[in-house]
Amino acid sequence: MTIKVGFIGCGSINSEHMKSIAANPDADVVAVCDIEQERADKAAAEYDAEAFTAYETMIGEAGLDAVYVAVPPFAHEQQEAMAAEAGLHLFVEKPVALDLDTARANEQAIKQAGIISTAGFQDRYLAVMARMKQILADNQPGLMMGYWMGGTPLVWWWRVKDKSGGQAVEQTIHIFDAARYLFGEVESVHAVGFRGLMTELENYDIEDASAVNLKFVSGLCGTIFSSCFAAANNKSGIDVWCKELSLKYSERRSLNIIHGNGDAEFVTVKVDPLAELDNTFIAAIAKNDQSLLKSDYADAVKSLEVVLAANESMETGEAVKLG
Repeated sequence: MTIKVGFIGCGSINSEHMKSIAANPDADVVAVCDIEQERADKAAAEYDAEAFTAYETMIGEAGLDAVYVAVPPFAHEQQEAMAAEAGLHLFVEKPVALDLDTARANEQAIKQAGIISTAGFQDRYLAVMARMKQILADNQPGLMMGYWMGGTPLVWWWRVKDKSGGQAVEQTIHIFDAARYLFGEVESVHAVGFRGLMTELENYDIEDASAVNLKFVSGLCGTIFSSCFAAANNKSGIDVWCKELSLKYSERRSLNIIHGNGDAEFVTVKVDPLAELDNTFIAAIAKNDQSLLKSDYADAVKSLEVVLAANESMETGEAVKLG
């Protein structure tokens, strides 16, 4: 059976998902939806799909098996709940919402519908991430540091806090999610932010940089840094220190394992993690097996909770306890 897939949002990230689905012999792009008719028509023409400008109509009329939702954070409305109520399997790009009430309402709708669900945390599908988990199972970590250092994306809503949530929520959430995947749940969060460098941009009210201290349930501590002003030396990843070795995961490209005796191992990424995630989503639907996926919607809500706590801490100056 070919899985019939529809896409809500025809922006850059869903365009990449469309490519993966179109290349998968077990799936087909049959419908696309965007509030901009021209963009919907362009994607529909490329994949011989039906174009919509209202997601309600697409969900009700396109004869779908699954839906991808990739809209700006502020644009999450009833897409997920409607898809779940229609029995459609659901892929939601990160962040899955801008507030926990919306996210948890969708989580409940997904649970009640009994559908397959996942979120766009592709780092989990890298072989180097599996290797890190394997190493950390035998080597207790003592400290971790994560980072996403770069420039400001050009889309207008990204730089508006109540539209994107800021960098920690919209972008660095990939690092927070990978940290949860590697080290377990977060117990408390304390964060600070800095503003004042990006004065040349209009309608810009997010942090230029932030540092988020995490205390994990395991007792591990660490810090995740973000910056969106840097024109040079941009990087993202996670560093981990254990007693006998250290790990350096970099930019979905490589893993460097450095042992205390001086030995080192350098492992490079050989697969496209986004395509790997897409293909696993289709396989999970075909086999009706949620366990094939490394994150469901409910797990993605836990990562959202961490970054929203970071925003709260930046505003109040106080530590935020989770759970």
